[in-house]
Amino acid sequence: MAKKWRVVKRVLGALVALVVLLAAGTAGALGWFLHRTPGNVFDSNGVPIYYTDEGAGEPVILIHGVAANADLNWRKPGVVRALSRDFRVITMDLRGHGLSGKPTDPARYGMEMIGDITRLMDHLGLENAHVAGYSLGGFLVLKLVTTHPERVRSAAVCAAGWSSLVKELDDIPAPYEKPVPVREKRSAPAAPPADGASGDSARPAPKPPKPLVHRLRSAIGDFVVGDKTPIKAMKKSFPDLTVAREEIERNQVPTLCVIGDNDGLYYLGKELGEIMGAVEYVELKGPNHLTTPVDRQFKETLRGFLLRQRAG
Repeated sequence: MAKKWRVVKRVLGALVALVVLLAAGTAGALGWFLHRTPGNVFDSNGVPIYYTDEGAGEPVILIHGVAANADLNWRKPGVVRALSRDFRVITMDLRGHGLSGKPTDPARYGMEMIGDITRLMDHLGLENAHVAGYSLGGFLVLKLVTTHPERVRSAAVCAAGWSSLVKELDDIPAPYEKPVPVREKRSAPAAPPADGASGDSARPAPKPPKPLVHRLRSAIGDFVVGDKTPIKAMKKSFPDLTVAREEIERNQVPTLCVIGDNDGLYYLGKELGEIMGAVEYVELKGPNHLTTPVDRQFKETLRGFLLRQRAG
């Protein structure tokens, strides 16, 4: 009996140790996920904007996507490390995100977000900089090169794009779903009439469940953002950030458009690559909207483009 009890105690001890290790590992992973790099804050028209500044060389400003922050989008995937060997790398948290201020008035977003980028340059004494944006950041960069081309040495529109059928940023396809041509997406048929009802009473087909990756990314975004009120306010300002085809066609700023072929915004990136002036279009094989930042070919493509744009 005593021998059996010793065995039971060993098993229980092993189970307790395993639980402790798993808990420690989970806490460690969560700590890594939430950790923020020490940085600075400057006042951008009344809103505090958090930024980091490291490395030496020509300045590169990195703009993250919606419901993320600079560390999650650029540092943890290794992009900052890859670029800081050759460039002065500056990251910022967009207003409404991360460690930056979070106004709840839609009027404090839109073009004010473009102003945050140029005011950061002013704050750092920069006439211009290379600017790269991911997802929402890519749309902001696209707006920046059409409104302030003199402030941009070169631009990188990453995991974003443009389409003649998307009149507002709010109309863009779901980035975490499989890529579907915008034309096809907008002309999807309604559900057939049920129970012999006439076509007049037909209702649109119910939306299919979102893919697991979309739900996972949304959950992560909700966790990172916390209060969604600022994000909702920001989205109401999206019409201010639309760009006309003529502006894109006459662009003269050297621009990289890079997107994964499994990205839900793939066709927007492809169309941008077809019509934009001074553009270099690169299509990555394999990555989607979630995995592109950690993809080796993405980091090599971005770094290679920026190296080619350096003065001298």
